[in-house]
Amino acid sequence: MRAALAYLVLAGCLADVPDEPSWQVDVMPIVAGNCVRCHRYPPNGFATPGFRLDSYGPTTLADDNTIRGAGEKAVDMARRTREGARLPGEIAMPPGRQMGIYEIDTLRAWAGLVNGNPLRAPRGPGRSDNHIPMLSLVETGRVGPVITFEYEVDDFDLDLVVGSVIGPRPSGELAPIADLVGGRDVVTWDTTGVAPGSYTLEARLDDGADVDGPEGDADFVVVPAGTVVVGP
Repeated sequence: MRAALAYLVLAGCLADVPDEPSWQVDVMPIVAGNCVRCHRYPPNGFATPGFRLDSYGPTTLADDNTIRGAGEKAVDMARRTREGARLPGEIAMPPGRQMGIYEIDTLRAWAGLVNGNPLRAPRGPGRSDNHIPMLSLVETGRVGPVITFEYEVDDFDLDLVVGSVIGPRPSGELAPIADLVGGRDVVTWDTTGVAPGSYTLEARLDDGADVDGPEGDADFVVVPAGTVVVGP
């Protein structure tokens, strides 16, 4: 009886699960704390490749492959994190521990909104006071046509951020030439076949906010990434 009363008191202290969770406000913090250590790009440990949970939507990579995002995995996330809902042979997520009731129920509510083609949960509205992410990209070396950059993607709101550096391909089209995530890292750009010249680079960064409305898919901000000289 005491255990039951304690549970009721605890349940009364939990925040109300939103009826229509949004990616940036409600789901992203859960994913950041429980999932992205492994389910990011590139995946870590024994995480299954082919999708990433640090991004809401699909991302086109610098190698021209497209990888699915969390929106298309909402049903799987809700199932894998709930005891009794997993399919035979499925490993509980996150491994070795159970999420809290609020987290599990929020993922379940988000999965309940799945619709459309492809089937995915909606991004939903972001924070009204959202800050756009910032980028610093610095060239640190060259070996033949390969240029190395150190970068830092910083976000005041501590959101998960994914994106790409956009630059010229050998065909002359502008496309992703390097993949970015929040924090600091090193990327390279193989400029083989790119016409010599001075190029202004930009980055497209997605921090989870709904930039172009519920019907759009261009939910990124464009920030300058500096100028690079290609060739002798």
